[in-house]
Amino acid sequence: MPELECTIDPATGELQLHIRGIAGPACEEVARLVHDLLGEPGQERNTPQYYLRPRVLPQVRPRSGR
Repeated sequence: MPELECTIDPATGELQLHIRGIAGPACEEVARLVHDLLGEPGQERNTPQYYLRPRVLPQVRPRSGR
């Protein structure tokens, strides 16, 4: 299940956002929504989870005989 963790430093006002549970570039859409709501972060970096790609296995089905 996806999780968003937002931390705001009360002394500096710095926003830290951690998106968990969304692998690959799909998390960029979530991050963009949060940026629209809370503003741009001072620094942004991708976690190792960002670089994961969904595993797609090809399926071969026999053709129907004629």
